[in-house]
Amino acid sequence: MKSSAQQHKQFLIDCLNLSLHGVSSGDHIPQLNKDQWHGLEAQAEYHSVAPLVYQVIKRHDIRMPGEQLQKIKALVLRHRRANGIRFSCLQEIATLFTDNGIELIALKGAALAYILYDDPSLRPMNDMDLLVAPEKAEAAAHLLSGLGYSMPHGLHRFNHRPHHLPMLQKKVQGLTVTNELHTDTMHRDSPESMTIYDLTEQPQTFQSGQTRIRAMGHMDMLYHLCRHGFSASRELRLIHLYDIMAYATKFHDRIDWPKLRTQYPYVINGIQCVHFIFPCPGALAETIQPPTIRPPDRCGEAMRPLSKIVKKGRPWSTVFKELFLPSPWWKHAYYGIKPEDSLLQCNWLIHPAMVVRWLSLRCISAGYRLFHPPQLNNQESQ
Repeated sequence: MKSSAQQHKQFLIDCLNLSLHGVSSGDHIPQLNKDQWHGLEAQAEYHSVAPLVYQVIKRHDIRMPGEQLQKIKALVLRHRRANGIRFSCLQEIATLFTDNGIELIALKGAALAYILYDDPSLRPMNDMDLLVAPEKAEAAAHLLSGLGYSMPHGLHRFNHRPHHLPMLQKKVQGLTVTNELHTDTMHRDSPESMTIYDLTEQPQTFQSGQTRIRAMGHMDMLYHLCRHGFSASRELRLIHLYDIMAYATKFHDRIDWPKLRTQYPYVINGIQCVHFIFPCPGALAETIQPPTIRPPDRCGEAMRPLSKIVKKGRPWSTVFKELFLPSPWWKHAYYGIKPEDSLLQCNWLIHPAMVVRWLSLRCISAGYRLFHPPQLNNQESQ
């Protein structure tokens, strides 16, 4: 029997599939029993899909208790206001960087909200990820300090040579606006790297207010979304998987699929893995040729971040199981192994070696910080 959280997650998946595919006669309209609605809004918020789910509920007249509907609507209004404030700040930052000769690429939600979604309020964000050239990062941080941003947390002791500077924050109309200045789009746990100099296509642009802002081209965007979505460095949300499938669907006719298949086979495999949760729409399915096999076990379940797994007080047997026995679906996606291929080598060699690498990186970072205090100190708002 499914738990309440599993029932809620399945309801959210069904709603997102309706958003992705539209509706036709015979399509399954998501529903829960009257005693199963409680807590749905918390799952919708956790997976960052409350605005999308609310849109589907209203569009398809899905019946649900008024109290739960009002809670989801409240989340929608909160995200609309928050994104309005964030994008006003992004416009200010983009203009300032341009005036000072710093190239800026908006990443993930900061770009997708405009490029992928009909309304930027449909894509919730906790922060804005901004890519700059490595040699421009400190100058960019200095410019942001001039706008009133500060670094309240500094560098984490396990984060020597991070892929982004410590979070830069300031209060705007009661909202804490957080920016992460990235020098690399890939987390340091990944063996891959993609800086602003490694992009394979001309950036695309989108309009936010009166400001033109740059984002990755289609192939680089999909590659980054897949690498980020399957990363073990953060919790996997449904919005990460939906972004991948929705982006590939919307821009299907503009993507050079033969080139993508050659240059980024990881993306093709990633979309095939996402297909088990969000099936490919017609035209995309013809291109991707998704697997027809039985889905791998524990679909949609990713390995949690090490900070959540290796916590003081947890039994070592539990820690070992989480570290070395993550879901088969995630291993296919993260390691770029076709869903129909065996995981034998991954289970016994590739994944254990990767876990050792992750733990070693943290030990090295902790040791380094003992003898090298961070050079970037907290900056006071000006």
